Amino acid sequence: MSTELRLDGTKEMADILQKLGAESRGKVEDAVTIAALNVQKRAIKKIQQGPARGATRRSRVAKAVHTASAPGDPPMTDSGRLVSSIYYDQDGTTAYVGSPVFYALFLEFGTRKMAARPFLFPSLEEEGPAFRRRLQGILQ
Repeated sequence: MSTELRLDGTKEMADILQKLGAESRGKVEDAVTIAALNVQKRAIKKIQQGPARGATRRSRVAKAVHTASAPGDPPMTDSGRLVSSIYYDQDGTTAYVGSPVFYALFLEFGTRKMAARPFLFPSLEEEGPAFRRRLQGILQ
């Protein structure tokens, strides 16, 4: 099980890409790469830099004091496992950003007993406007 965001174009975008020449299609693929890398970088930064506004406890993993994130905030790093697992992959004009660690899904969406601590969707939403501007520049 992994948690992953997929950046994928609409049917209309797919039709436009089919009509583009190889050079323009390459530019779109480059724009997708930039967006995926930015989403990955933003997600990592959110986990590493907080804010840490939740409960403080002694970490079992890091053997130090750890301040957790508050509900709705990105998760705070403890062992570094989540942040080091965040990857991006790309297949043409489709990009994937995610984490294969089993608890990433629970952090992103929450559970019955824990509120969400999203880090991927907020990163994607922040990158959206810049990605749209890059695409508009290519397609004009």
